[in-house]
Amino acid sequence: MFSRALNRLRSTPDRLDPDVHLETCAMCGTDFVNPVDWEPVGETHWWMLMRCGACDTWREATVSNAVAARFDLELDRRMDMLARALEKIDARAMAVEVETLIQALRRGLIDAADFAR
Repeated sequence: MFSRALNRLRSTPDRLDPDVHLETCAMCGTDFVNPVDWEPVGETHWWMLMRCGACDTWREATVSNAVAARFDLELDRRMDMLARALEKIDARAMAVEVETLIQALRRGLIDAADFAR
């Protein structure tokens, strides 16, 4: 198993450098790496513990402020994408619930007494 993983790493020279692109897993090459813990190391570096959500590889790295800032921006970008997707899912679910309520009201299946305390 270990030799197959090394061969995958060797066979893909176009992969992003995981020491700069911290979101990229050094083992499987996906971009599912997230920070688990971090703390400053002096004024110019950060220590980070990260985990790949795809292959469960854990790694530690000490990176410059610039690399950490780049990672933070990338994580923010991804969080924004997730938030927008969640908003769309919520809006669709609410629309279905409202339509169901409207149909129940039109068919006389519920009335104001159903909402009384």
